[in-house]
Amino acid sequence: MSAADQDLASGARTIASSATARRALPRGARFGAAVSRLLLATAAGLVLAGIVHIVTILLIPTLSVGDAAHAYRALGQDGRAELIAAADERGLPLPREADPAVVTAVCSYDLTAGPMRVIARAGSLPLGLTLHRSGGGVVYAITDRAAVRGVIEFVVMTAEQRDERIAGDEEGEAARELRIVSDSVQGLIVVRVLMRLPSDRADAEALAGGVACGLAD
Repeated sequence: MSAADQDLASGARTIASSATARRALPRGARFGAAVSRLLLATAAGLVLAGIVHIVTILLIPTLSVGDAAHAYRALGQDGRAELIAAADERGLPLPREADPAVVTAVCSYDLTAGPMRVIARAGSLPLGLTLHRSGGGVVYAITDRAAVRGVIEFVVMTAEQRDERIAGDEEGEAARELRIVSDSVQGLIVVRVLMRLPSDRADAEALAGGVACGLAD
C-alpha cells in the first residue's frame, strides 16, 4: 500500500471515529446542548429588544411633537379658548374623541409665567372642562353642575405656586378660589359643549369660545 493510500485510510478511520463518538453521546448531553443553544438565542433576542426599547424612549421627545399639546400650544394666547372645527383653516387636527354633536374649544397654558385663571359661564347647554397635562392624561375635570351662580372658576398652578399662594393667604381665612395643581408646567384646557340639536351650534360655539383663560392675579 502506498503512502497516499495509507493517508486516505487513516483519514477515513478518523472521520468514522468522530461520527461514532457523536452517535455515542448520551441523549441527556445532546438535550443539554440543544437547551444551551436555545438559551443563547433567547438571551440575544432579549438584548436586542432592550436596545430597541431604550432607543424608542430616547426618541420620545422627537416623536411626541405631533401630540395634542404641541398641535394646540398656540391656542388661547389672547386669553380666550379657541374653537376647533372639522374644516379648520389652521390645519389643526380634531381631538381623537371628536363627536359631531360636541363643540370643542382649547386653551393652552404655560405655568412658567404664573398660575392661570379659567372662567366659564354656564348656559342652557351642557358644558364641561378638562385639564390635560403635557404628554397626555387628564389632571382634572369639571362640569357646569359645579357652577356657582352660573360661573365655573378655578386657578391652575404648580405645587410650588400653590404653596406660595397658601403662604400669602390671610391667616384663618379659607381660600376663595378653587386651586388645581398641574403636575406638568404645560398643558391644555379643553372645553366641550354638547348640542342637543344642530340648531344649537351657534349657542354652543359662543359658550365654548367664551371661556376665559389668562394669568391669575
